[in-house]
Amino acid sequence: MSQKNTRRCPFERIQNPDLEAEQIAETTDLTVKLLDKRYPPPKQILRGVHPKSHGCVKATFTINPDLGPEYQVGLFAEPGKQFDAVIRFSNAAALVGPDTTETKIDPKTKQEVPVEEHGSRGMAIKVLDVGGEVLIDDNGAHNQDFLMINQPMFAFANTEDYLRLDRILLQDNDMADRFFLPVFVPDPSVTDEQKQRIATSLNIVKEDIQKTDVGNPLGVQYFSAAPFLFGLDRVMKFSAKPYNEELPPKHSPPKPRPDNYLRDALTETMNRNEPLQFDFMLQIRDGSDDFGENNELIENASTKWDDDFVSVAKITIPAPQPEVDSEENKAHCEQLAFTPWHSLVEHKPIGSINRLRKSVYQASAGHRLERKDPFVQLLEKLFKPLFG
Repeated sequence: MSQKNTRRCPFERIQNPDLEAEQIAETTDLTVKLLDKRYPPPKQILRGVHPKSHGCVKATFTINPDLGPEYQVGLFAEPGKQFDAVIRFSNAAALVGPDTTETKIDPKTKQEVPVEEHGSRGMAIKVLDVGGEVLIDDNGAHNQDFLMINQPMFAFANTEDYLRLDRILLQDNDMADRFFLPVFVPDPSVTDEQKQRIATSLNIVKEDIQKTDVGNPLGVQYFSAAPFLFGLDRVMKFSAKPYNEELPPKHSPPKPRPDNYLRDALTETMNRNEPLQFDFMLQIRDGSDDFGENNELIENASTKWDDDFVSVAKITIPAPQPEVDSEENKAHCEQLAFTPWHSLVEHKPIGSINRLRKSVYQASAGHRLERKDPFVQLLEKLFKPLFG
């Protein structure tokens, strides 16, 4: 794996580069410690984020043939060009569990109480063999990864907040409740600015994530949340919107729900004969736009852009793909590594969270792939001719 150094992005505002570097280093170290705690030997280590997969599907990524010249940048430079792609659908929760939480222990009574808490869902696209200069190659290949969730903003704003979260997760056995405590109980170690961000995080978790019911991961819109370069002098966020947002099942099953109903829905859909399509769209801003005080729209990943989306490409998922639920496909899917830094230089990830993701995702993937399940290793060896 090789990396390319690029010049400093004019849109980024790092108030204290040395402090941020220390925070990134500590968060990366905590990522490895959390993985070791979650998956002690001989367990196979899963991803640090989005560990639960609903399935990987084959797809094509086609640049719109009538794309205007102002959008012909980087991956989108050649209208009509088609790329092969692989897409992984997942849950964002740090631990693999039921797709929806239906019971919890009340901290006061210590009794189990009914709840209904959905989770953040992910769509990660790996566009294959894109050519050009990339920031980090993908085991020698020049691929473009687009990582998305089904909300237009992240629950955690920046590196500082993510570090605080990881410290709490390590100390409290992956329970994040104490992260939100300053909203309710005064904490002199938390500044007013931090408290405001924590309150925003809590609102996103409670109102946007836990209340968003997804019945089929193939039928919802996904967003980058964080910003990226669009050439030298513009910035983009991206989104993938299904042509059919009424794709059944529209909602999750009645209680008690199966633990893996999202995988079941994806598998059932991929056994049908109708291909699926997503519209790949961009929000674009340039250097003359107002990015807010302290460049909030770049440096705070919990902020939402209200700009209109522009369609630039079409994603097609051919069907049927009956192999999507096979052990071979699951094993191949598990070995894929996604990072926003698998990217053409024209689409460099920017902002605090993206700077953090570079180190954290590399550490997570490297540590995970060091300890492979023996069965996965065997399948990988047997079926490598099929998957490459």
